[in-house]
Amino acid sequence: MLYHEDWHGPFDPAHCNKYDLVFLTGLQPDFDRLRQLSYHFRRSGATVVAGGSVCTLFPEFAQQFFDVVCAGGVDSVRDVVSDYLAGSLQPIYRSPIAQISDYTVDYSLLRKSGINPTTHLAETSRGCSFKCSFCVIPSEVGAHVRHGLASFKASLESALESSPRFSMRSWYPMVMLLDNNFSDDRAHMLAICEFLRDHPKVRGWGALVTQNVVQDRALIETFAASKCVGLFVGIESLDASFLRRYNKTQNLSRRQNVIDDVAFAEGHGIAVGYGYLFDPRYQTAAEMQQAMEAIAENPLMPMPTYLSVVAPLAGTQLFWEDLESGRLAPNLRFRDLDGETICYAQLAEPAQPIVAFLERIFRRPWTVVGRMRILLKTLRRLRHSRSFNPMRWYIIASASFHCFTWSKTSPARPRTYLAGSDTLDPQYGEHPDDLSPEDRVRYFEPIALTDGDGKPSLWLIPYAEARRKPKPTARPLPVSPPLDTGIVAMRPEK
Repeated sequence: MLYHEDWHGPFDPAHCNKYDLVFLTGLQPDFDRLRQLSYHFRRSGATVVAGGSVCTLFPEFAQQFFDVVCAGGVDSVRDVVSDYLAGSLQPIYRSPIAQISDYTVDYSLLRKSGINPTTHLAETSRGCSFKCSFCVIPSEVGAHVRHGLASFKASLESALESSPRFSMRSWYPMVMLLDNNFSDDRAHMLAICEFLRDHPKVRGWGALVTQNVVQDRALIETFAASKCVGLFVGIESLDASFLRRYNKTQNLSRRQNVIDDVAFAEGHGIAVGYGYLFDPRYQTAAEMQQAMEAIAENPLMPMPTYLSVVAPLAGTQLFWEDLESGRLAPNLRFRDLDGETICYAQLAEPAQPIVAFLERIFRRPWTVVGRMRILLKTLRRLRHSRSFNPMRWYIIASASFHCFTWSKTSPARPRTYLAGSDTLDPQYGEHPDDLSPEDRVRYFEPIALTDGDGKPSLWLIPYAEARRKPKPTARPLPVSPPLDTGIVAMRPEK
């Protein structure tokens, strides 16, 4: 059984007693939720295995919350299941993400579990060779590796065959390639394009690529001829100083203006989506507003698919540099790394105007850029696409309006948008009345990355010290500090 809380909603702990072996995974802001679920499942007698970003980067620390920790790629799962059946589970399994074994994904599990996305979600490669300082992929993967072409083809056939009869995936099959960087291996990328172009059932596809891809006009023409209908491009910002600050080198070597590149792709019927990042350490609220106005005024540039503030994800180059220099906010928590919370101690101006802007952009974006302006802008882009395909129109329009529709999912609870003080989710308090004080700290208090002075939390110190020392061998880190010093327990009012 698969359960996805973004799809199904929060899991009901009353149903934990139905399972013997449970795998949990999530992004860094989700790690507290993994701990909460681990408590409920372990209390019901299940064996809990956890993976994901925190488990990959800090496996010794994560070990205290779960029966088993998987550090690295999903390939270790088969070893976990084998050892579980043999009664010989190990506490930590390590599988380098940059090594992919041969396997076929069984997409029928989506239908069986009531998960019905509109497109087929697939992966042809993993990792990225670029080293953007705010990105966690260089730390987690460190390289780029591809799936075998035969495995990808078999997985895609599984996806097509298992689609519900009355669904978009069956009526109009489109494939979204979720590679971290689809364009990293050019020969592999072109082989996938050829396969998708010639596939009799696939009607269109999209992928995640770096910005240097849209600079290559001949490649864009190849994509368009191969049924490409959309690209999510790592633009991040139109500010060159921002790009240099975060080592976004692939965005700086431009032969043409990026807006012209986007217009060229959309003129070939390829919708372009992208995320846009704000950096409150260097940008005032007025400058953030001006950046949004400039995008809205340009008839050729789509609106960002999503908006975010820079988050110092744990384990990234940015995180370690900011931690060592004391730039991170006091009492910074994993759950604050959500792309909406300000995680820094020093800002370009007092926090209040920046917080007010973030409140608008994340909850009422139409007060920053009006809906009518975006509608007219979208109609111009539809005309520019030179396509009469309504599915292409839908893709172009949905990307521009995504930040408006996404804001509706944000709860109306009060928020400070400041690390260490923002409102916690209700699940932090959903536990049995007989919960012991020790288990409350272990499973339900948010984990902090910094203390009240902005210095590293005690559990992080061994990792910070190991990072500064040369590593002659690939030995594991020392065991994390005991639990009572491994978690900094905090409440929002503190």
